[in-house]
Order: sequence, then C-alpha cells, then structure tokens
Amino acid sequence: MDTAATPSSSYSSSSSTGTGDSSTSSSSAPSLRQLFKAEGDMSARGVAQVRFGSSSTHSILDSLQLVTAEKPHASNGQIVVRMTVRPINPSDLNTIRNSRFSRLAAQGRRIIIGDEGCGVVEEVGEGVTKFVKGQRVVPLGMLTYFKDGQGTWQDYIVVDEVNAFPVPPSVSDEVAAQFIVNPWAALGLLERLDVPKGEYLLQTAAGSSMGRLIIQLAKHFGIKTINIVRRDEWRKELKSLGADEVINCKTEDVRSRVKEITAQKMAYAAVDAVAGMSTKVVAACVRDGGMVIVYGALSSNDITYSIYDLRRKVQLDWFYLGDYVPTREKIDLVASKVMRLLELKVMRPYIGRKYPLADFRDAIAESEREGRGGKVLLVS
Repeated sequence: MDTAATPSSSYSSSSSTGTGDSSTSSSSAPSLRQLFKAEGDMSARGVAQVRFGSSSTHSILDSLQLVTAEKPHASNGQIVVRMTVRPINPSDLNTIRNSRFSRLAAQGRRIIIGDEGCGVVEEVGEGVTKFVKGQRVVPLGMLTYFKDGQGTWQDYIVVDEVNAFPVPPSVSDEVAAQFIVNPWAALGLLERLDVPKGEYLLQTAAGSSMGRLIIQLAKHFGIKTINIVRRDEWRKELKSLGADEVINCKTEDVRSRVKEITAQKMAYAAVDAVAGMSTKVVAACVRDGGMVIVYGALSSNDITYSIYDLRRKVQLDWFYLGDYVPTREKIDLVASKVMRLLELKVMRPYIGRKYPLADFRDAIAESEREGRGGKVLLVS
C-alpha cells in the first residue's frame, strides 16, 4: 500500500505551472499582499516525493509533485544557496523507486529529491567567513540528505558553511553541478582497483556519463580500457575520449573479444554498472584472482555469477560512495583532487539536455531514454 507524506506547514502543493494562491477567493481580486506572497512562494519551489511504496503500483512520475515553500534563511554558520543547475542521476531515481525516504515522510517531513547540484550564495549567516553573497558553490548535500530529506531539486537549500565547496571561474555551472556523484565515484573505483599502467580495465555502460569519466580518468593514469556498449555509433565518440577498445555486446561475443584484445591475459579488473547477467559476462572476462566491482544496477538488483569464476578466485565487490569518503578529511581530500581534475579538463562531464525545474517530468523521461546523450539537467 502506498504511503502518502503529510505536508509540513511551510509547504503547499502546486501544479507545474504554479498558478495563483489557493487561499485567494475566485470571486474577488487578490490583494497586493497576496500577490507578493504568491510571487515569493513561487521563488521557493521544490520537487517533492509525495507517494511511497511499491514502484509496481505507480510510476515514478506519479510519486513526485512540484511544491512551494517560504524562502529559507541562514542561521549562524550557514549559507543559503540559490540552486541554478541540478543533474538527474540514476541514484536519484533509485531513491524514489525504493522509497528510501518513507520513514521521514511518515514523520510528516516534506521530501525534496536531488543529491547534487550547483548554485549561487544567496544569503550568508553570522560567523560565515569562507563565502560571500553571489559566489558560486557546490553544496555537499550527501552529508545531510538522507537525514533531513532536503535535496537539491529546489530553488534554495541551506547548508553549513563547511558543507559547501567554491567553484573556480574556469568550471561552468553545468560541470560543477556534476562535481560529486560520478567524478568522486570514478576516482574511487580506480583507486580501489589499482590497475597498473598498461593493463586493461573492462567496463560496462561505457557510453554513460559515468563510463565516459572512467575512460578519461583511466587514460590520465595510463590505464587501458575495454568498453562495452550497445550502440555502434558510440564507438568513434568513445575512442575520441581515449577509449582503447570498444565492444558492442549486441553484435560481438564479449569474452572472445577480450581474449583477443588482451592476448589471452584477460582484463586486469572490471567495473559493472548493469548487474544482472552482465556481472556474469564481465567476471568471465577478468584474469584469475582479478576483481569485479559493481557500482550500479541498471538492469537488476540481483547479480548472476558463475561457480567457475568463484573457483578462479575472481573477487566480487560493491562500491558505495559513502564508504569511499567515510571521514571529513577524506571528503576534503577527494573534493580537492576532483575539482583540480575538472579545472584541468582531465575529466569532462557529459552534458545533455536542460529543462526548467518545473518541467521535471519531461526531464526524468528524457533521462531514462536509451541513447539520450549526456546528463539531463534541471535548471533555474
């Protein structure tokens, strides 16, 4: 059974067009005070999850609604960030489908989706020394997102000063909005696998935004890549990014091609974003004693794995970003590394279509379209 969240008193639901103030009588013109209130409310919109439960009973779009709230203010040591760009990540959609916020919703909390984005400092609280109004920043929402349910798919977000990173002038809003989830994970995967220079890393979903970052970063570190795709038209594009080999899993036998490419050595290690049967295929392509790290579940939440590969001591592991950055010191270190890599354009996030925040339904549909291109962004 679906569980509907109870709106908090500071929020009111709104259609995507955001017309009018529900308290205004249809028989009389609204007062100036009401008009200004409506205008102020519309400047503080958010995409909220309002339905929870089994994803088989309703679509992901039926779970979401555009809502409005009073513009927040900064307390001591905090900043208010006016969000300008927010990506739609698979992790966002999985959070909705898996009703991860159902407990908070049951407590009467309004749940705003979105785990990363970029914005401009709108207000500075007392005691803040790192930022000034008008400065571009990336709010580090991952530290509090699953505790308070206040994500980035809204006009304003409040964060502690220590939980925001400045954006250098050479990094665009569209790139900065993708600063955390994929770049940090790409760096974490390569650090975890520690593939020697000149050896091959195998990856699935190579045409995705994440797959392209892995190609670029591996090239920077001197690691060769074998990239599995489902479309031939991506072959030339991925090669231009630095991919060494590209295999179309729909038209080629992946294991035979990997054996051929590596002269029977097989891939040193692999990363898999697909899960399901894909993991079995990938594991069969890795050397004896090698490792496969699964970091996504694009096809299934289950994994198929061969006993033969267990016998070959092929290791299987899961990557979770929170485990990679368990301390504040590690967060700051990784943030510094990644921002520098973005400045140097070693990693160039794949930017796709942009949609106004209010058009989040169209944006989500586009984000799930096969072969869509780059990361879909919600802008305001």
